[in-house]
Amino acid sequence: MNPRGDPAKLRLGENHRRALTVLLAGLEEMCDEMESWMERPPGVLLQVEDKLRPAQQEKLRALAARLREQLARVGGEVQLDGVVQSPRRSVLALLSAHIIYLEEAEASGFKGYGPLPEDARRRITAELRRLRGILEEMQSAARRA
Repeated sequence: MNPRGDPAKLRLGENHRRALTVLLAGLEEMCDEMESWMERPPGVLLQVEDKLRPAQQEKLRALAARLREQLARVGGEVQLDGVVQSPRRSVLALLSAHIIYLEEAEASGFKGYGPLPEDARRRITAELRRLRGILEEMQSAARRA
């Protein structure tokens, strides 16, 4: 038996195992993201255009299922590392990044786009602060154990 489990699985060195694991996990995430785009409803500001026809969606879903089957097969034949994701850490990372984006926009006053009248700058700054406040509340909620 190899040191990492099943004797029938192909053994790879640590670097190759990690690289292949990341590559295959990325394919699985691509399937999830592709399906998410097919189901994406319009939002308040986000418009959805150029939708896939139902027949295209059906074909793509079938192919994504086939790809997942192959990923499972490879995982059964090759020794791979497990990929652990933390929804909590992912949510916190998203919130942190967007808080920073809002802070940077607030600090710059959009100067890189040309002069902004003082009244417009004050109003936009106030709106950005309100949005940032909500994100900070979301961040606080996600941090609670």
